Amino acid sequence: MKAKDISNLYLFCQSVECGGFAAASLKTHVSAPTLSRAVASLEDKLGEKLVHRNAKQFQLTTAGDEYYQRFAALFMQLNDEWTQLSNSQPVLTGEIRVSCPEPFADNFLQKMAIEFMQNHPEVSVTIQFSAGTERFFDEQIDLAIVTIPPHASHLIQRQLFESPLMLAASPNYIEKHGQPERAEELIDHQLLSGNNLPYWELKEDGKAISIPYQPRYSVSSLRLNIDATLAGAGICMMPRAAFEKPAERKKLVEVLPDVECPTGKAFLVWADRKLIATRVVAFRDMIFERFGQSAEFLASINSERD
Repeated sequence: MKAKDISNLYLFCQSVECGGFAAASLKTHVSAPTLSRAVASLEDKLGEKLVHRNAKQFQLTTAGDEYYQRFAALFMQLNDEWTQLSNSQPVLTGEIRVSCPEPFADNFLQKMAIEFMQNHPEVSVTIQFSAGTERFFDEQIDLAIVTIPPHASHLIQRQLFESPLMLAASPNYIEKHGQPERAEELIDHQLLSGNNLPYWELKEDGKAISIPYQPRYSVSSLRLNIDATLAGAGICMMPRAAFEKPAERKKLVEVLPDVECPTGKAFLVWADRKLIATRVVAFRDMIFERFGQSAEFLASINSERD
């Protein structure tokens, strides 16, 4: 097998993994036409069609699926061996691109990035705010922190932490709008949340109940939602760890304490079988280590806001 055939086979596997030539181009830094020609050359070499493709479709043939299943694992193993070897190199260089919801950067990730860059002067870190992974490859993201796990097969995830959620409001809001006695009464209240879920899935008296979430005020930031709650804008679903300090200062009160809220979770996401740079592996491991103090992170979201 010639080196060119191995290269074409690798580019074929990357194209399959990314679901098409355009996405694979961003990942491999090889142009989409070059990727297409590599797959066509591989098909000529094998004498079999591997992919049905047109402007809107990229679908494996039976032969293509067999080649991908056999060789993708080999490239992944080769990548793992290469990563282990490259991790022994003493100097980390290059850029790390991270996406996350705003509170993670504001209260946690920024401090970590600054510390990491101080320890590794030739590394730069770019953080952008995003709650999902829809544009993971388009934005050339290395790591993403999300609160809802992705379902894309080419992305892998590991849970960072989970935290019980609860409902809270300011005393001023309760005085003006009243304290709800049952979960169904939340429909008549102003609700606040840092996510875009269409319903609040709650449990009351052992029974599941869905509360439509149609906020009068909406912002994709847990910190800003808690700020809005402190200002009397509505009832917020928030981590209990973020509630405790304002509650001690009588700035928040618990709403419907007998109603069970879902558990909030955070996940770290990266590309499956991607050639992960040593710098990214090091920063990823640092995130895992530091998120062992997740309660401290959640409590810090509003600790400096009176």
